[in-house]
Amino acid sequence: MASTLRSALKPSPATNGLNWAYVLLGVADATILPFIPLYLFQRGLNAVQIGAVLATASAVSIVAGLGWAYLADRRVPAERMVIIASAAAAVISLVLALVNGSIALAVILVCWTVARSPFALLDPIALARLLEVARTRYARIRLRMSAGFAASAVVSGAGFQVFGLRLIPFAYAPLVAVFGLWVWHALKPAAQATRAPDRPGVARAIRLPRVPLPLVGFLVSAFLLGAAWAATGNFLTLQINGLGGGALLIGAAAAFQALTEIPTMGYIHRLTRYLSHKSLFAVGCAIYIVVFLAWAFTTNALTAALLKLVVGVAFALCYVAAVVITDELSPSNRRATGQALVKSVLFGVAPVLGLLGGGLVYGALGPRTMFLASTALAAAAGVIAMVVVPAERHRGSLSGADLPTPRAELSPAVATTSGKS
Repeated sequence: MASTLRSALKPSPATNGLNWAYVLLGVADATILPFIPLYLFQRGLNAVQIGAVLATASAVSIVAGLGWAYLADRRVPAERMVIIASAAAAVISLVLALVNGSIALAVILVCWTVARSPFALLDPIALARLLEVARTRYARIRLRMSAGFAASAVVSGAGFQVFGLRLIPFAYAPLVAVFGLWVWHALKPAAQATRAPDRPGVARAIRLPRVPLPLVGFLVSAFLLGAAWAATGNFLTLQINGLGGGALLIGAAAAFQALTEIPTMGYIHRLTRYLSHKSLFAVGCAIYIVVFLAWAFTTNALTAALLKLVVGVAFALCYVAAVVITDELSPSNRRATGQALVKSVLFGVAPVLGLLGGGLVYGALGPRTMFLASTALAAAAGVIAMVVVPAERHRGSLSGADLPTPRAELSPAVATTSGKS
């Protein structure tokens, strides 16, 4: 295990700047993401209101994320958009500390979510650079975010336990600004891929985006799993608090998950020698099923937090598999859009259902019913992924020259009106 992790952490000329970018983003995110539900709860919102606020933020971020990805594929380098996003997220987070009232708090939180949505472009930035080395190294780069997240979550939780959650914006703002400065310093915009010329006789204004049919099916699976993630991940925070835990245990729970993500991501390149990415995704869903059932019946805050150790394995399998599956199924000149699409589903569209529905169920029927409903969603997600994702033609380490060609696309008939990307 130690040798594998040393290999994972070994620097590569193509990815040196990315390594620290992921670490710094993980450090910044850990000061705010695990604590948002409890922060809103302490600012006077109940479970239903928290679900509604977070669902609204997710819904708005869908359009923003796809818009940023569209620009990254065509006009503005993704690296520059991440830099701008870091500055905007830092400023808006400080405003969050100054507002009062549930409506004002909700509006600022939604603005902050929109501002940080270009951070999802870090994955297509990484995948573009990995054309020069083994694509399976993505997981070994992504684990650095988990490492930074784990360390920061424990320290942040301890600090908020002592000094209060009002400190969150003042901890997050400088850290996300440092992340932006690093991206500006270390990640220079890569050359944009040459766009294929339009076919003769087809007006650009009336061409609809082409979406691979297998990717459409996988997005359904991602939607179900994302809804389960959103409901359980956010309202587990309230459950731990209700069972007697505080900010320190909530931060430790987030760190537990990140700690097991690290070795799992470090070993994924070996697992892919024996299992396809869709199989890894299904295994992750199976692990979630077991954990959700355990959360439904536990009455101990420490036990609920410790189960996050198992969740880290499931998240690593599902997240990395989803990124690679999406990259393989997306057209070669629309990979940033493809990644934004699946991220918008996992962390935008799906959470609208998971957060809004989860808040209603949690408030009316209790956490047990909510966790059992999430169990059913995770099971359906795993089954659908196994059915709709095609078998991979290559496994293991792939170089840029060995990448599989994009699969057949589902192209809508040429129409006289335009549609959504």
